[in-house]
Amino acid sequence: MNNLSGRPFPNFYRPLPPKFIRVFELEPGEYSDGIVGRLVPQAIDAEPYEAISYVWGDAQKRRNITIEGLTVSVTENLHGALTAFRHRPAAGNNNERDAGTAPAKRQPVRRLWADAVCINQEDMQERISQVELMSLVYAGARRVLSWLGWEEGEEARRDMQGAIRFIKAFMKDAQAGLRDARVLLLHHDFQADATDDLAHLSKDDRRRFKEQARKWESVKLFFEVEYFHRAWIVQELGLAREALLITALKPADNGVRADERVAVEEEGWALEISILEWPLMGRFVRFLDYSGASLVTHLGLISWVAHHILMVWSTNEDGTPDCDFLTGLHWTRILRVTDPRDRIFSLLGHPMAVLDGELVIHPDYTRTRGVIYTRLAINFIRKTKNLYIVSLVDHEDDPSTEHCEWDCQHDARMPSWVPDWHSINRTTPVDYPIAAAVTEDDDINFEGGVDCEDGTSLPHLLVRGWVVDEVSAVSRRMETTDFPITHLARERTKQNPFWLDRVWELVRPAKQQDALAVLESLSVALPLGTREKDDPVSKVGLNQILEEHHRSFAAYVLEYHELLRGALSEAGRVNEDGNNTCSFLPVRSVFDSLPADAQAVLRRRGEGATAAGFLECMTWPSMCRLVYRTASGLVGMGSRVTRPGDLVCRIRGSAVLMTLRRIDDSSASEVTVPTTHTEMTESIRCAHIGPTVIPARMKEGVIDGADFGEKACNFRIVQATRLVLFLLLCPS
Repeated sequence: MNNLSGRPFPNFYRPLPPKFIRVFELEPGEYSDGIVGRLVPQAIDAEPYEAISYVWGDAQKRRNITIEGLTVSVTENLHGALTAFRHRPAAGNNNERDAGTAPAKRQPVRRLWADAVCINQEDMQERISQVELMSLVYAGARRVLSWLGWEEGEEARRDMQGAIRFIKAFMKDAQAGLRDARVLLLHHDFQADATDDLAHLSKDDRRRFKEQARKWESVKLFFEVEYFHRAWIVQELGLAREALLITALKPADNGVRADERVAVEEEGWALEISILEWPLMGRFVRFLDYSGASLVTHLGLISWVAHHILMVWSTNEDGTPDCDFLTGLHWTRILRVTDPRDRIFSLLGHPMAVLDGELVIHPDYTRTRGVIYTRLAINFIRKTKNLYIVSLVDHEDDPSTEHCEWDCQHDARMPSWVPDWHSINRTTPVDYPIAAAVTEDDDINFEGGVDCEDGTSLPHLLVRGWVVDEVSAVSRRMETTDFPITHLARERTKQNPFWLDRVWELVRPAKQQDALAVLESLSVALPLGTREKDDPVSKVGLNQILEEHHRSFAAYVLEYHELLRGALSEAGRVNEDGNNTCSFLPVRSVFDSLPADAQAVLRRRGEGATAAGFLECMTWPSMCRLVYRTASGLVGMGSRVTRPGDLVCRIRGSAVLMTLRRIDDSSASEVTVPTTHTEMTESIRCAHIGPTVIPARMKEGVIDGADFGEKACNFRIVQATRLVLFLLLCPS
């Protein structure tokens, strides 16, 4: 038999007509049999087929399969999927969707589509053309089979089965399930030795705690399966008519002679397969993110990754897409890809990946990711006259701002006003309910190497707007594990103990300012806004109307106040000078720092309310951001790399405010350009830090900074290695 492992297979991969694919017809077999089949070309909408969704896995771990008499090498994970999919649930389980956990026996030929086999990976032109068809492949499949991988041993089997059973049982009464799970919040680390930490719980609570900890540990392990962290599954699951999550117990080969294994199979041996419907799991993760965010962060669940997939494909009541293409890219940039360009290409099946009847960008594996991302950004800005894509830039730290040019040898080189979709993202989009400026501007323009040719400068982005204020103080970065209110032992383990009291000490206003108004501004900034009864809801986290928000936030302040008061009283940690000698305890709570009339308002609002609503609303929006105070006393929340001296600006074409940083450059020449009023302007170099929100400067119907007395400016966003640079042009 010829062995063609690792080389092109011309006999298999004859040229395909337009809109044609190949389907792999998999022959039946037992677990120990080799994988045998043939490739059959067909139009996408011809004979029915099922599409496999899987993780390629370690490219070095490979197994052989046989196609039309020739040996072909595939990844071990695909080999496992093909082995498992030769089997279906045994007789008595006629409906595969309802099988749950069931033995499965081999079936006749199964018609499957799997990218590594059905696409000639050695032919770049075919690869590009087939990637453009990928959305049609998964949308046209009768069913998508999502292979989670083998369960390696009985322990892994128990964990996987436990998680699937728990998810199904939980969703029969999700609210009751969440109430039971909240006992886990009373313990500072449920995975650590719980002997001492559970001492404060009642006997019933200890029993319930251990039971819940065991169940949720299985769920935690379930969402850590590699499959859920692969970018291509977003499109594969999102477009599926029907999708099943499938895993199976891997039979043990060790110590079993070939003749014994055959004998077992002849006696009716069947593969043990577990199945979970994707829509049911979708309801589970959506509920957790919106109603149990504090539990998700406390337990370290990665369930939100699966929820992001659902958000990308969410629709309005009339069936139109609710999530735009750029926001979809933002939600999925945490997922893994082998090729960073696939962060864009893997989502081209999204209904909003089309502008003016054309794809926003065509697959091209000959250019760097920097070029691909930049072309996408320029295309969106030019066609929409909108800067939303700039608001999705998320810097992890302060990168270099050195001048640079296009260079095909540098994969990550791009203008910093272009989001690097391949970098780690930990923030939600700033989905504030009120626009800071007009969201379209015909005067947005570009200068420089827009065509991305080597040796030309990275393109500049020219915009205009107003300077709102200057940042004077910033908090530490907020962590989701800091937010829940539990008990003193748990508080002591946080990165930012009593974080709200610490933040308030930073932004607390001078005596002449209305303390309650400033506190309310902070409370609205943290969840990225609330709404009046008839306002549209935010797409980030749980939503509350303003009245509900005031009540739950008041309860949050009061609960923290009681926790701190009890801690100070019990510990006796205040010395004669009134200073706290226990470093993790603040001297006083937010509530104690307020005047009597403000305290009365909070007590009235908090009566009969709980902090849960506020906590669930602000957990995801505040994650990895910080709070700041401006020179004039405004309170805002923004990028984790914000620091004193940064400018907060209102930009035409952007619905959100932006934070910019002055860059002193004495060698830079003065640049003057005409403004809309024909005055000449001076240049001030600045760097773009990220999107931000200041509730006091975002009011319904006010989109002109002049209404607040802000200084009008033109801005030039110039090139940098990773960070967005602005040339700020202010009227002299």
